[in-house]
Amino acid sequence: MIKGIGIDTVERERVSRIFTKYGEKFENKILGHNEKKEFNLKKNNRQKIRYLSNSFAVKEAFSKVIGLGFSNGVSPKEIEVLRDPKGKPYIKLNGKTKDIAKNLQVHNISVSLTDTYAQSTAFVIGEKL
Repeated sequence: MIKGIGIDTVERERVSRIFTKYGEKFENKILGHNEKKEFNLKKNNRQKIRYLSNSFAVKEAFSKVIGLGFSNGVSPKEIEVLRDPKGKPYIKLNGKTKDIAKNLQVHNISVSLTDTYAQSTAFVIGEKL
């Protein structure tokens, strides 16, 4: 049974401006531990901006699934957007955000992500067991 759905589109130029201005401070605000490992493997700024944009779109879409946005204890750093060996994105929840999702009975989380040169769009579904 579907508990919530969320969609979000992020303009890459906006992420680029924020990253250029704040750099590591921005990374630390939105990326979790495992995401930072993946991020640091990116070879150039274009790949880094793409990674940040895609990840942020998924995090925003997930925040809509649970209906709280980034408030009431929900942290973007605790919503890790990782990839399986074939590149398929998935969400790993940590900390208080994981507890909130569990209390809201949001389990099986599905992610779809698409991007162009200019934007990233994510669609997330959270199911109740």
